[in-house]
Amino acid sequence: MYFLFLFLSLALGYLAGSISFAILISRWVRGIDIRTVGNKNPGTANVGREVGIVWAALVLLGDLAKAVVPLVLARLFFFPEDHYSDYFALFLTGMSVITGHCWPIYFGFRGGRGLATSIGIYMFFIPVEFFVTLVIAFLVVQVFFRKKKYSIGMLTPMVFVPLAPLMLILSNAFVDIHLFNILKLGGHPWYVLVGVIIMSGYIFWVNRRVVSARITRDETI
Repeated sequence: MYFLFLFLSLALGYLAGSISFAILISRWVRGIDIRTVGNKNPGTANVGREVGIVWAALVLLGDLAKAVVPLVLARLFFFPEDHYSDYFALFLTGMSVITGHCWPIYFGFRGGRGLATSIGIYMFFIPVEFFVTLVIAFLVVQVFFRKKKYSIGMLTPMVFVPLAPLMLILSNAFVDIHLFNILKLGGHPWYVLVGVIIMSGYIFWVNRRVVSARITRDETI
C-alpha cells in the first residue's frame, strides 16, 4: 500500500507542477507565449516585466500553491506519520512538483526554473526557517545587488535556495524553540535535514539542466 500511495503522490505532484501559471496567464491576458519574450523564462519575474506586476503576483501565488497543495494532500491522505519513510515520500513528492514545473507535460516539456515553486516546498517542510531565510535573502539582495537587473524577482529566490539548508543546519545546531505547539525553529529530526539538503541539490541540478537546454535551443534557432 505504501508504494501505491507513493506512486499516486508522485503523479499528483508532477501533474500539479506541470500547471504553468506564467504560460497560462500571459496567454490569457496578452495572447503571448512568455517563453518567447523577455528572458524567455516562464516565471514570476518575466511575467512582471512583460505582462504586469498584478499578473506576476498571481503567478507567484499559483506557483506557491501548486507546491503546497499536493504536499498537504499527500500528508493528510497518504503519509500522516512523523516517520522517516513518510517524510521520504513527501520529499520525493516535492521533487516531482519541481520536475513538473521544469518539464511540464501540458506544455511540451518546456517549463521554468522552479525557484518560486521550490520556495513553496521549503515553506511546507520548514515554515519558520522559510520565513527567516526569505527575509535574509531579500535583505542581502537589497544591500548587495539592488542595482542589478531583476534583483527582487530573480536574485532573491536564487539567494534563498542555497541559504535555506544552511539556515536549517544552523538552527538545528543551536536552537530548539517550539511555537504554538506546531511550528518550531530548530529541533528537526535528521531526515528533515537530509531531505532539505537533497532537495536543494536537486533544485540546483534541474536549474542547470533547464538553463543549458534553453541556451542550446536558442543557439540552434
